[in-house]
Amino acid sequence: MTRSVLLCGAAAATILFPFSALAQDSTAVTEQEIVVTGPLEGSRIESLQGAEILLRDDIVAALNGGLGDTLDSTPGIATTFFGAGASRPIIRGLGEDRVRILQNGIGAIDASTASPDHAVTSDGLDAERIEVLRGAAALAYGGNAVGGVVNVIDQSIPTRQRDGVRVDGLAGYSTVDDGFQGAARVGFGVGDFAFTLNASERDASAYETPLGEALNQWSEARTYGGGAALVRDWGHVGVAVKQTEDAYGLLPHDPSEPGGRIELEQTRIESRGDFRIDLGPFDRIDYGVQHSDYTHTEFEGDGAAGTRFFSEGWEARFEAHHSDGRHQGVIGVQFTDVDFNAEGDEAFITATNTQDAGIFAIERYDLGGWGLEGGLRYERREIDNISAGAREFDNVSASLGAFVRPADGWFIGATLAHTERAPTAIELFSDGPHLATENYEVGDPNLGQETALSFETSARYSGSRFSVEANLFAIEFTDYVALVERGDVFWLDETTDTSGFAPDESDPGIPVDAEILPVFAFTQQDATFIGGELVLRYALFEAGGFEFSTDAALDIVNANFTGGGHPPRIPPRSFTLGLEAENANWSARIEAVDTADQDRLSDFETETEGYTFLNAGLAWRPQGEAGAWTLRIDGRNLTDELGRVHSSFLKDDLPLPGRNVRFTLLTSF
Repeated sequence: MTRSVLLCGAAAATILFPFSALAQDSTAVTEQEIVVTGPLEGSRIESLQGAEILLRDDIVAALNGGLGDTLDSTPGIATTFFGAGASRPIIRGLGEDRVRILQNGIGAIDASTASPDHAVTSDGLDAERIEVLRGAAALAYGGNAVGGVVNVIDQSIPTRQRDGVRVDGLAGYSTVDDGFQGAARVGFGVGDFAFTLNASERDASAYETPLGEALNQWSEARTYGGGAALVRDWGHVGVAVKQTEDAYGLLPHDPSEPGGRIELEQTRIESRGDFRIDLGPFDRIDYGVQHSDYTHTEFEGDGAAGTRFFSEGWEARFEAHHSDGRHQGVIGVQFTDVDFNAEGDEAFITATNTQDAGIFAIERYDLGGWGLEGGLRYERREIDNISAGAREFDNVSASLGAFVRPADGWFIGATLAHTERAPTAIELFSDGPHLATENYEVGDPNLGQETALSFETSARYSGSRFSVEANLFAIEFTDYVALVERGDVFWLDETTDTSGFAPDESDPGIPVDAEILPVFAFTQQDATFIGGELVLRYALFEAGGFEFSTDAALDIVNANFTGGGHPPRIPPRSFTLGLEAENANWSARIEAVDTADQDRLSDFETETEGYTFLNAGLAWRPQGEAGAWTLRIDGRNLTDELGRVHSSFLKDDLPLPGRNVRFTLLTSF
């Protein structure tokens, strides 16, 4: 643990200081990318929290399965990878309920935190941009954002006035799965009203791996919707409706049997507004509210409908902002009310209602050369289970940070944060076989709050030729909630319709043909997460009308239980080295992505061998950067190397896709 921190610090120092003289001589450039996900909007380079912005071209270049797979190449982010249909992002080793997935700044209500085989309904295929906040975002979004936030922004509600008609389109084909992707958005205006119509679709067969075709790994997904907004000088207000339909195959438990599938759909209605005002100290207010109705059905290999999951609820946010030059801040409230239920033989939780209510304030004082930022949040979570009763939790989170600008182009900051997270309904009340993970899961209705004390420091520089970002973090968890092996097994005999628990699978009381599952239980113990990210970019030279540059990215996280051992499914170290060439009409990139072995294991895990993928991309803009057309060719895992995801429940049974070439046509006019 300590060795990892020293290595990260040494790497940062080695790179920062030798280049400091060069950096000081360069002409600093103004960071144009503004982070809108945090309550205090500002440039990415001056965010006290590690932030990443993927614009449309970045998203298209990284598109790869579900949301977690698409973001997997972003420093500090890994994927849960449950095959072609489902993946969720892991940030700094933290996933599930510790990472909040937002759509246009408001929660995405689905079932993705309940099980790794459940897809996220927010997808990058139709996104205009994706913003990621690495590290505790609990002040703005609640204790379940202790790991970070991913905000998928799709402009379903227009925020800009429209002159005439604008069309954005995408069409793509990938070789590894004979897959087709398509997306279209039409925007137009009538007076002060702006309108958007959008649709997207993805259709893929089972993908190829270096070991052959992956069993039953097909996927189909489509979304369609529309939005309208009144856009005036004072701001905008609007409403949108989006329908998501998704279906994908599940890996069979036995290769000789047919695999099942999941079919899900969600209807989401949202309204958002942003108003410039002059009311006492406040100069801007904004709100967001959405209602989602989500259903998914798990079908058996023979086509019979099995377990069904339902999640219906709403979330609302209201923020009042103020700014007077040196001082800016926000006061906000947030409410969530979600009903979650599962029905069927494999339902491992009964009907539960979860209500969250929070109030927060975040302030930033900037004196030019240095400044302070801090905030406070109080929230109450009430969870009511139809079988086990109700629990209430009062959570308080707070943070204090400081930053300095020691020289032109430099920003150095540090933050200390205290975060409290209430357990989820799954962690409290689950009790039943969970065949997606091939476990019997047992919750603990007596679980208490999970508390995290985190420290993060970052140093960033942006110049005309060179830029660097180094982030180091340490999180001390008290009563960290983990799903760990209990030691006994659960057996189920469908012939006699009997079941029970036994000390181990060799127990003579287990029927001969019974299905046996290890029992996993949610427990609490103290844990520590330490790691960081380092990103470098350097402009090399110009030749043949092209500008050549190189970049490197390293991310690492080590996690330990205080009493010994490691939390499960922690992503290994990842290192990327890239080379790019670009002019007005062409851009090309080649990169090597090295994923290390993972041998820091929990008691019930096995070691995962590392791998190195060679990726490349080429984009042609026949009319230049401002042209209407872009043709992309992107290759992934070009050497067809075998790769397995340590953070996946399926790592031993389902490798990553093999060699893939994707052709994409983008248009905007």
